[in-house]
Amino acid sequence: MADLADPRRIPSGALALGLAGLVPFVAIALSQWPGGPELLPFATLTSGIVYGAVILSFLGGIRWGTAIGPYGAWTQARDMAMSVLPSLAAWIAVLLPPSAGLCLLLIGFLLQALWDVIDVEDGRLPSWFGRLRMMLTAVVVISLLAMLVRRFI
Repeated sequence: MADLADPRRIPSGALALGLAGLVPFVAIALSQWPGGPELLPFATLTSGIVYGAVILSFLGGIRWGTAIGPYGAWTQARDMAMSVLPSLAAWIAVLLPPSAGLCLLLIGFLLQALWDVIDVEDGRLPSWFGRLRMMLTAVVVISLLAMLVRRFI
């Protein structure tokens, strides 16, 4: 409960789970490069795209939840409609050729982070959420970029 005393502090559970969610991104990105860790056979580019799609869909689901909560009272209809866009983009990313899918995921994660930060600044989301999202998004974007660059090297 101490985590909730300061609304600017990232709750330890959210931080721990967020960081744990980065492990597949980083591991799959590293495994694509020569000299990278020899991971289980599932650490393929396709698994990275699918995992990215799952996480982007999850982020859209978070926004559905905020639309029905106390922070979403004045933008509920807009937020509910927009919260399905990450899932649609993620689904399309899985269907596209790998390079295009990675690009779509990159755009999706960046737009989702922008939306989250704007809503934090407007008071629609708790202040800690924006900091957490920026930190996690930075690692996700670097990982996806590493996968994309590897496709051309």
